[in-house]
Amino acid sequence: MKKTAKAVSILTLAAGISAASAAGITPLPETHAQEAVKIDDLYSYPLDSYLVSAEALNVRTKASAVSPKADVLHLGDSLKIVSFQNADWAKVHYKNGKTGFVSTHYIVKAATTVKTTAKTKVFTENRAVKASLAKNTSVSFLGWKKTAGGGIDFGWALVDYGGATGYISTKDLQKLT
Repeated sequence: MKKTAKAVSILTLAAGISAASAAGITPLPETHAQEAVKIDDLYSYPLDSYLVSAEALNVRTKASAVSPKADVLHLGDSLKIVSFQNADWAKVHYKNGKTGFVSTHYIVKAATTVKTTAKTKVFTENRAVKASLAKNTSVSFLGWKKTAGGGIDFGWALVDYGGATGYISTKDLQKLT
């Protein structure tokens, strides 16, 4: 059953990539000089804040449903991702520095509010300018832009602004302290 699900997922992903290529979807335009994002800068953005989305979530000692239960988290409890073990498990810090493993099926990314540092444009996935935001506009950081190859483009942040979503250059967002 799992092999069938994986095969369907791979075919769906391949079809989506092929459809995007056929539609002429290209990467977001470069609105700033091409320069590498420093790894230290990445840690100042909200990469790892998640919330429990189930009534009760078992924390395990290992990344396995059959490993001993270490604790229980509840709906709305916050946690920080240390690392993803695979698509199904994450190593997390929770409750005063405790560490354990939780199923990724029962956690959601916590929206974090940041402000724009300059007047900036918001882009759609297919490069269209969606909006222009003034300096110091509050936006909710939702994650990073994904590349065509399945990687992460840390130069672009997916944000929510007033109920709409789009991509903003990371250079135009404040760093968290």
